[in-house]
Amino acid sequence: MYQTPVKIVSTYVGPERRLTVPWFFRIFQDAAIEDAENIGYNASKTMGAGLLWVFSRVYVRFHKMPEYLSEATFETRPGAKKAFLFPRYAKMEDKDGNVIAELSSIWALIHDDTRQLEMRPQLDSVDQTDGTELPLPGKVVALPCSFAYSRQIEYSDLDLNRHLNNVRYIEMLLNLHDAKFYEENMIEELLIQYETEIHEGDLVEVFADEKKTYVRGVVGDRICFEANLKYGPKR
Repeated sequence: MYQTPVKIVSTYVGPERRLTVPWFFRIFQDAAIEDAENIGYNASKTMGAGLLWVFSRVYVRFHKMPEYLSEATFETRPGAKKAFLFPRYAKMEDKDGNVIAELSSIWALIHDDTRQLEMRPQLDSVDQTDGTELPLPGKVVALPCSFAYSRQIEYSDLDLNRHLNNVRYIEMLLNLHDAKFYEENMIEELLIQYETEIHEGDLVEVFADEKKTYVRGVVGDRICFEANLKYGPKR
């Protein structure tokens, strides 16, 4: 298990002065990679072999969003490897031990050159689960949807894997509502599936149902991501 203290500094918060969902994902992404390094999935064994870590599916349940300058603890741990997929779990707690958010996810390794999944990774899983982890639900449930907006992907949107940063997908989900909406509401649950890569120059068309509880991102005729969201009063 990897554990790190987190202080909710100014770059982590939005207009409501609370931790934003994209920054929660950034904290998770960095902590997951750091933990992978510590338990032997280090860069020399992955990037050195031409392999890259990518998200496949992520589910988060938010109990509350911590306020600016509050302190928390973030922890992440791996689950047992399943075929070529790698479960990973995470949790954030406030200084009193109250759960802020829980997360379960599936990671995979892809080849840097072919962008294909590595079917028989040479790495062994280190299962650190204790049975209390948030279960990963099934796939996203699609709903009838209509065009919401489009976004052109630029250089600054890319990550070290040379495709759209995972966090940018989350930003596209949040941008379906305005600041006034988030003054009173927050995301309580988020399930996102990363289907195909998005690259520099791609035009992403975002579709959503009327209540913005189902979102789909499309490039040309490719579905690149789908998400289910549940909203509730801000806490």
